Amino acid sequence: MKCLFLTSSPGYGHTRAAEAIDAALRCRYPDIETQYLDITSLIDPQVSEAIQGGYLRMTAEQPDLYQKLYDLDKNFYRQLAGKIPADNALIEFLAQQQQQFFPEAVERSHFTLPVSYKSLDSALFNTLINSICNREKIPAGRLLLQGLLGLIYNILASRLKKFVNEYAPDFLIATQMYPNALLARSIEKGAITQPVIGVLTDYGTHGLWVRNTTSLYCVSHDEAAESLRRKGIAEDRICVTGIPLMPAFTNIPTQIKAQQDLGLNQQPTILITGGQCGIGVLDTVKRLLDDESLNYQVLVTTSNNTAEKKVLKALTLDYPSRFRVFGWCDDISHLICAADVVIGKPGGLTVSETLACGRPFIATCCLGGQEMHNVQFLRERGAGLLVELDQLPQTLREIFSNAERLGDMKRNAYRLGRPNSARELVVEVERILRKKEMAYLEEVSLGEL
Repeated sequence: MKCLFLTSSPGYGHTRAAEAIDAALRCRYPDIETQYLDITSLIDPQVSEAIQGGYLRMTAEQPDLYQKLYDLDKNFYRQLAGKIPADNALIEFLAQQQQQFFPEAVERSHFTLPVSYKSLDSALFNTLINSICNREKIPAGRLLLQGLLGLIYNILASRLKKFVNEYAPDFLIATQMYPNALLARSIEKGAITQPVIGVLTDYGTHGLWVRNTTSLYCVSHDEAAESLRRKGIAEDRICVTGIPLMPAFTNIPTQIKAQQDLGLNQQPTILITGGQCGIGVLDTVKRLLDDESLNYQVLVTTSNNTAEKKVLKALTLDYPSRFRVFGWCDDISHLICAADVVIGKPGGLTVSETLACGRPFIATCCLGGQEMHNVQFLRERGAGLLVELDQLPQTLREIFSNAERLGDMKRNAYRLGRPNSARELVVEVERILRKKEMAYLEEVSLGEL
């Protein structure tokens, strides 16, 4: 049996969810063969880097633009499609991104495919930017943009179809909405016939997920399921499994045991995490360590940012009894269990891991979009907060000085946790495969008659 996992960068959460499902599948089927495809790998590396860098830069520097992109804002997409002129903010953002990654593309006033472009992808990418930024200067600019968008979609969908057909999996699992959407046309045409399972890794549902070609949706909680139903997805194609977690979360240690295993003191403890990108970690650490009135130990998981690692390591020398740095690790369950509270960027996987350990989550930065869904989920259920960084020390003082409040938040988090989510998801995958097999056998029997 073969399974193809479809993910998309940036962000490691989609891949971690796929890895959790992979581990659960291997428990049931030790001989299963799995493959991972990040759809950004189907694009020219320079273009892929520009797109991923643009995503991170937009979330950090232009959150309003990112929110419009995420919300499928009508006017924003009309600008991208050339139906109306682009706003200055969008033009400036795209021009800066182009200048950073394609400095040779300095002329943006004409439709050209210069020989300096190293690939079809870079030519299309830069021509798209040029056309958005100079729509009114280009003859038939609106038609050109719409044609470019359609061409780019068809090229990516064709490359994905080719990969799927060459690998020939028995089923596909998409943990990100873009590859799920790219599959739709090939499935409708019968070029891809395997079942596709869509796994939503946040606590909200985005409209781009909604496809009649997706065999099954596995979602985080009941409200996410209801949201899909309101968008027209049939009840029998939705299952509430929770966000898939690694096996370590099914057998977590007590707080005392976790602290002992990590060589920590048994005192009030905070864990700070910013995901693999380390967003917001350093500012949060400095804010807490600068406040000497807070008497608890601070743990932090480092990202892949080398410069940030050096600064954090230096801080451990200044605060040897209060501050510990741990490298990025696949099994974070011990670190979460050692803490009383987790602070950081509210990605869906991080939030789910925290809840599975029965710990409240405090978000100090929120990129909007899907992360706002996650924060809203936590706040409405009394298992987390969104706090401005300058208010964080005071908020922590209030929580740690009120044992009843902290206890309630931990209990609320524990009730929401779904540590067996990956196993539950595998059961649903098996159901889909049995259904497909039965349909095939029925078709064969009818053909023999």
